[in-house]
Amino acid sequence: MRLKQIGLGLTLALLIAFHAHAEDGQAAYDKGDYGSALASWQPLAEKGDAASQDSIGSLYALGKGVPQDYAQATAWFAKAADQGLAKAQFHLGYAYLRGDGVTRDRNMAIAWFRKAAAQGYAPAQSILDQMN
Repeated sequence: MRLKQIGLGLTLALLIAFHAHAEDGQAAYDKGDYGSALASWQPLAEKGDAASQDSIGSLYALGKGVPQDYAQATAWFAKAADQGLAKAQFHLGYAYLRGDGVTRDRNMAIAWFRKAAAQGYAPAQSILDQMN
């Protein structure tokens, strides 16, 4: 029982640390310090944090703090989207719709928009409504 409590405590501490780094990245982004945002999000993204992966994808898509690179952006969006992050599913759908970093594919775009909309992500539902 004691071992379970230690494991739970360690897991909680790691989650809090992840959240703090993610918040540091967002604060840096909000200040326009995109290099620091990337530095905060990169280690989290490499460990599989979907929100950080999506955020890095956005940096590459917009060319903020890094050279604009749609292929890199969609690669990061795909990692987060595959984990079920609705915002990333929307971003990936948008990339397929426009052909940013991937071959333009309306059907793939719709599929990703539907996944995001199924989770209640309003922008995805809105774009699906416009596409019909």
